[in-house]
Order: sequence, then structure tokens, then C-alpha cells
Amino acid sequence: MQSATAPAEPAFGERLVFHEAMETMEVDFSHLTFESAAQVDAVYDEIDRRATATGRRWYFLVIYADCVITPEAWPQFGARGKHANISYGLGTVRVGASASTREAIREDAGKAMFRANIFENREQAVFALGEMRKRRQMVGAETAEAYLKVDDVHLHFGGVRALTGVGFQINRGEISSIIGPNGAGKSSMLNVISGCYRATRGTIVFEGKDRTHLRADEVAHLGFARTFQNIALFKGMSTLDNIMTGRSYMMKGNFLTNALYWGPAQREEIRHREAVERIIDFLEIQAIRKTPVGRLPYGLQKRVELARALAMEPKVLLLDEPMAGMNREEKEDMARFVLDVNDQWGTTIILIEHDMGVVMDISTHVVVLDHGEKIAEGTADEIRSDPVVIRAYLGEG
Repeated sequence: MQSATAPAEPAFGERLVFHEAMETMEVDFSHLTFESAAQVDAVYDEIDRRATATGRRWYFLVIYADCVITPEAWPQFGARGKHANISYGLGTVRVGASASTREAIREDAGKAMFRANIFENREQAVFALGEMRKRRQMVGAETAEAYLKVDDVHLHFGGVRALTGVGFQINRGEISSIIGPNGAGKSSMLNVISGCYRATRGTIVFEGKDRTHLRADEVAHLGFARTFQNIALFKGMSTLDNIMTGRSYMMKGNFLTNALYWGPAQREEIRHREAVERIIDFLEIQAIRKTPVGRLPYGLQKRVELARALAMEPKVLLLDEPMAGMNREEKEDMARFVLDVNDQWGTTIILIEHDMGVVMDISTHVVVLDHGEKIAEGTADEIRSDPVVIRAYLGEG
């Protein structure tokens, strides 16, 4: 197996290919062995040099077939890869990684909250790149009409003002977070968006149409799904059956055909079960598919609730504190799944979360509420340094 050496070697230079039509830089690590930080630096110095010379950003298609990265070389390999992605990348897909390399990438992905995007073959990876490019073009083509627009929303319960004049916009394909202290109105805002509460005043526009006064079931039919702060599963039912309930609004059979389980009703259930099995595989819960959810630990119950929401094939996924009560490992897993749902399926995500590390790492857009009013809105970096937010929520010092 070839050892990675100096960056100027023609052999490695030929492994860097720019596909202009795909906006993609292909990096071929196949059959290379990285045994030291020096070998990693030699290769990544060449990658940096070539990428910098183009003066633009690229999607990365990284080939790992029969590539060996020793434990001694991995920390530097991960650090240099992260630097290249931040400096020049639009997104990365990876092909042909060995089991040990997959595990190392996924572990780093969990810690650093980036998307692993590992595929079995080149065709799958190229397809994923195409989907990434489509989503980026859709977001770039957004007009003044945002994908979801909340405008001057008020919510009163008698004399209690839960929300006062809240407004913000969500673009297609974003991961947006709503943060704020307890009692700030975060869950109330999610309930208004999902149709569980009806706004006292204000409008909510989705895909250019006013849907302020729709019921929760009508909002679901538009493509909204949500999870709840407190787990709302059927504890005596299996994981698979709980997830199947997310498909119920799509089922067309009548009482008679469903009771007989014959013909169209049988074919329809098979089709829905196939969709549910894909979600089970996606969220890596195959081992508990037949287990009653009441017997599952808290973190897995949260994952089953996410699976049920995904079974609705949502355009917009509303997550109310999806990582509350989880340990660090469970949070890393959930953050990875949230990123993968957004990246691989293009789902727009709005989440409420108290873990500021998670919020700042995975969010493209952050809205801050305090006492029912919006006090800030912007990117994670803007919110992190906003003095009003620091005083009101994150704390000073």
C-alpha cells in the first residue's frame, strides 16, 4: 500500500480533480497509508494550495477505498480535514471508508457537530452532491417571500401575554433555533406555528400562502411535523408501531378494506411499512424495532419520537427540546441525526434547545426570545457576540 509522502509528488497531484460542472473537488485517498502527522500535512498542504489557487469554494468528493489512517495520524488528519472544509468547502461526501475510518469520522462528526455523509459507492455520493447543490440553489433563489414567515404574532391567555409582536423568517433548508430562558415563549411559538395554538393577532405565511388560522391537522397536511418537550409515545406499543402512527394521515383505506386487510389496503400498509423500515435504518434503531417503547431508555424514546415525526415526510420539522435530559453521548447522536435529516433529506428544521453548544454548532439561523418578545435574530456567531443576548440569556462573564 502506498505511503503518503511529499505534496509535490505528481502521483498525489493527479489525485486532485476539479469537476467544474459539479462544483466539486475530488480527493482520492484510495490505497494511501497515513502513519504520521507529517504525512498528513504533506498531502493537505497540497490540497490547500490547489484549493486556494482557485479562489472559490467547492463541494468535496473524498474517496477512501483501502485508505489506512493510523491512530497516531488521525488527530492531525481530522484537524486538517476540518480546516479544509471550513476554508474551502460547500459540503463533503465520503465514499468507501473502512469500518474503522467510518467509526472515527462519525465520532468526530458527533463531537464537532458536522455531517458524516458516508456512502457505500460513488453513485450514491454523486447523487447526494446533486441534492446538496439543488438545495443551495433553492436557498440562493429565495425572494423576499421567505419559506416560512412569522409576522407580528401575539398570543394571549386571558391577561397573560405569552407572545408579543414576534416576527422572523425561515429560509428553505435552514436549521433554525429558537432560544431563550424558561418562560420566554419558545414552546408557545412552536405551538402557534404547528396550529396547536391560534395566534391572538399576527400572520404566519408558508410557501407564500397565509395559513394563520389553520387547524393542527391542516398544518400537518401542509408538511409540518413536530416532537414534544415531554415524550408523547404509546408506551405499550412497539417502536415500529409507534412510528407507523406517523403515517396514519397518509393512509387512504376505509373501515371495510382495513378490517379485511385485503387488496389495496394490504398493498398500502406494505408500502408504508417499507417507508418506516427505511427510517428505522436511518436512525440506527433496528435492534429495538419490536420492543415496546415503555421499556426503552429515555434517549432511545426521544429517537423513536423523531422517527415518528420523520414518518410524516415533513417539509418543516419542529423539534421541542429534542436533547433535553440526554447524556453527552446521546446528545451527540441526536445532533448528528438532526444534521443528517437536514443534509440528506433537505428538511427545514426549527428547534428549541437549551444546550448552547449544540445550538451554536448546528444552527444557520437563531431567534432569541425573552418574556415573549424577540430580542435578537441572526447567525450563530452574531447571536454569540450580541451584548443584549449575553445580558438577557447567556449571562455575562
